[in-house]
Amino acid sequence: MSFISQLYSLGLSGNVFTLCMHSPTGGGILAFGEALEPGLTYTPLLPSPQYYQVNLQSIAVNGQTLPIDSSVFGPSPSNFTFVDSGTTLAFLADGAYDPFINAIRAATPPSALPFTRENGEICFSTSTSIDSAFPSVELDFVGGAKMFLYPHNYMYYVKPSVYCIGWLRNTGRQVTLLGDIVLVDKILVHDLEKKRLGWMNYDCKLKSCPSTLTFSCFNHLIINNSKSLSGSQPINVTTARGKKYTNSGQSLHSITTTFTVVLVVVIYITLLT
Repeated sequence: MSFISQLYSLGLSGNVFTLCMHSPTGGGILAFGEALEPGLTYTPLLPSPQYYQVNLQSIAVNGQTLPIDSSVFGPSPSNFTFVDSGTTLAFLADGAYDPFINAIRAATPPSALPFTRENGEICFSTSTSIDSAFPSVELDFVGGAKMFLYPHNYMYYVKPSVYCIGWLRNTGRQVTLLGDIVLVDKILVHDLEKKRLGWMNYDCKLKSCPSTLTFSCFNHLIINNSKSLSGSQPINVTTARGKKYTNSGQSLHSITTTFTVVLVVVIYITLLT
């Protein structure tokens, strides 16, 4: 029932789509096709009727692998890891949560004062920038694929000088969900044809459009090849028919006029919701 599956069944697109979401202001790029950018890292997508499931094997903080049994991440019917752009934060398997939180606390300088909110979230008060106050994190997947994360990929802004860890405990379950907070500022390729997930760090910001995006803005952008949106970097995308397009945030080229109109409407509805 998914939109990409319907396009694929009609022969209008390959069974591949690419996301590039910007943090912290939101927005970004959705492309129906495979990104051709050099430097993409891939890991297999595991068979699953419901999720984009991957084989996460370990987590490292500041280069040190955490003492977590890899079976916590699966894959098994009850223990598994998946990516989900429809979830804002992330959820760690119950057995991985304490080692992760303890490692972040140990690697954070004394100037960042920890405290716990009423809802149980672990937070810090610091006058320094988030990237200098908190450690880097690395996700290691099967086959040697690594996803390198900045502090803003696991911390979120609450108010001036206050940040909270946005990876929550999945209480009583050994299921890890990697949501938007992990996936932002990356090209993320969902390749359902080759059954793999690809990523690389990228500047996904779209500039020059008003903060309240309108239908006329996207209609003019897509149908008339407007330059009303200007991304800082282009993304090269290929379609199922082997054609190569460049999406720089300035234009999105569709395979047919009908597909163009559908794409405009879907993007506009998504923004409104």
